[in-house]
Amino acid sequence: MNQKLSKIKNQASGFFSQFLTPSTTRNILILYTVLVVPFFVYHEAHLPWHYILVLCLVSLVVGLLITYISLYIIQLYWKETFHPLIEIGVLLLFIFALWLTQVILFEAGIVFLFIFITIAFFIRILQLTEYARLLLAFCLVTSNALISFKALQGAEILSAYLLFKNKYQIEEKDLNNWEVKNDKEYWNEELQFGFTLPEGMFFYKPEDLTLENKTGVGQIAGILSFSDHDAERYPFVRIFYFPDYLGFRKEQAIQEFSEFLQIQVSKGDIEDLQEIQQKEIQDFILVSKFWTFYDLLRPRYSKTGFMILENSNHDKLLFHMTENLEKGEIHEQVIREFLASIRFRNGL
Repeated sequence: MNQKLSKIKNQASGFFSQFLTPSTTRNILILYTVLVVPFFVYHEAHLPWHYILVLCLVSLVVGLLITYISLYIIQLYWKETFHPLIEIGVLLLFIFALWLTQVILFEAGIVFLFIFITIAFFIRILQLTEYARLLLAFCLVTSNALISFKALQGAEILSAYLLFKNKYQIEEKDLNNWEVKNDKEYWNEELQFGFTLPEGMFFYKPEDLTLENKTGVGQIAGILSFSDHDAERYPFVRIFYFPDYLGFRKEQAIQEFSEFLQIQVSKGDIEDLQEIQQKEIQDFILVSKFWTFYDLLRPRYSKTGFMILENSNHDKLLFHMTENLEKGEIHEQVIREFLASIRFRNGL
């Protein structure tokens, strides 16, 4: 027994002795883990702990892998500076990271990339070894940070979608079959619901939406948006479907929507959330609830909330609306036009 314990002790001692020997790569990976895990946890604090755990693991694995590869490439470049294949590969990775995070979709991002490539070109031509090494390390570190954050963001979007989607066992239907007349008159036979698309707005079918667009309680049936490339540029209306057998009630809608808004607050997208009272003029609206908020992504005060309607099959439709505040009016003009055009009989 003593021999076994002694053997285990020696093996453990040997492992820790080997682990604690100087190793730049290992120490950097440990330092990376110590620095990013608290950030990941803080960034996802609005989600349940098991989601946080999965998100942190996914992002950490992606980050550690990229960091390890980056350190290996840096070591190669230090030995053979100005290696063309390494430089081209790192530049492509850097451009990919900027594209992935949509930095170069903006004019400022394109200007930054142009200036960066110009500086790199002159460093390469003048054979400035130390500056070339630092520039390559900068590209790899920046690419690592951007790609790791994008991995965290993607996992967050998926988890938020699943968090709401799994709350109700809805037998999903194909809600893509919208009949359209004159590019403005819309009707969905499955929903027994139709409307006229207001001037300046665009309609997105469920098949055209991302997971982030679809996140919410119920099955998404479509989105009316004020942009032809951004489904959630407001004013917008997201249409969710609830079959009659769920018995979806007002209290559930308020609870679920409040939770959805609190996630937006925790993510740092909005702040100063205030509940407001308003009375809708359409008699087919069963219940509505709205809040004002300050949009940190588009600096302005705006309004968001929901309405619940019932079709002829007694299925529920929930409209999630976000719009600009309009003084003296319950809703913006395009929202008022949309509500006024709603019909529950096929007029096509």
